[in-house]
Amino acid sequence: MRKIFKFIGALLCLAWVAGACAAQGSLSLKHLKGGVYVVEDDYYAKENSAVYVGAEHVTVVGATWTPDTARELARQIRAVTDKPIAEVINPNYHTDRAGGNAYWKSIGARVVATRQTADEMSRGWDDIVAFTRQGFPDYPALPVSMPDQLFPGDFELQGGKVKAFHLGAAHTRDGIFVYFPEEKVLYGNCILKQELGNLHYADLNEYPKTLDRLALSGLDIDTIIAGHLDALHGPELIDHYRQLLKRQASDAAAPAR
Repeated sequence: MRKIFKFIGALLCLAWVAGACAAQGSLSLKHLKGGVYVVEDDYYAKENSAVYVGAEHVTVVGATWTPDTARELARQIRAVTDKPIAEVINPNYHTDRAGGNAYWKSIGARVVATRQTADEMSRGWDDIVAFTRQGFPDYPALPVSMPDQLFPGDFELQGGKVKAFHLGAAHTRDGIFVYFPEEKVLYGNCILKQELGNLHYADLNEYPKTLDRLALSGLDIDTIIAGHLDALHGPELIDHYRQLLKRQASDAAAPAR
């Protein structure tokens, strides 16, 4: 019975972060600083991605929900730059971060990820699509579209101006952060947001340790782009989410009344 309640709770968490249904959704691209732009997408659950406009090409961080939302983001990117969209990072294997892969490939962008994300996608894509469709029945039954280029671990793009790194299991086992050192901006992926959100796939034992490593990493951070809900925060979001996890663990350990 506890497992049933936990699953229902996870579905409610997924629906809880919803901004609007697909038919009513919208997507915006706004300049943050330097080469960094913020993508706010509320087609299903409100999700935030990032775009980096480099000297010669564009890097997208997060493929967005579907080929249709990816197409809309590409249209908005073309409105601010004529540089080609060369690469798209899948920061984890879930639908909000990899659902648009097929579109990006169709325009000649390469989809990049860690080998761990590719492994998770290979074995778990149908499950996460089914899970998404339980929360959002109009989400399409997308076939898997795997990354084109895999890195064994941390990697850099745009000559080191985009740094992707994995610090451990958290919201998913494979989730990475993306850091823009010149702008002092951290993309928090689904790992960082202002409320707990969906924990159905989270490793709750490792999550706090991963955030401890982030806090001790020494990164110079002025702004964090959260993966869901309000997009922009200061570095205090790290400790805020650590406290949310601590409270959740305390509530889970409390005896039932």
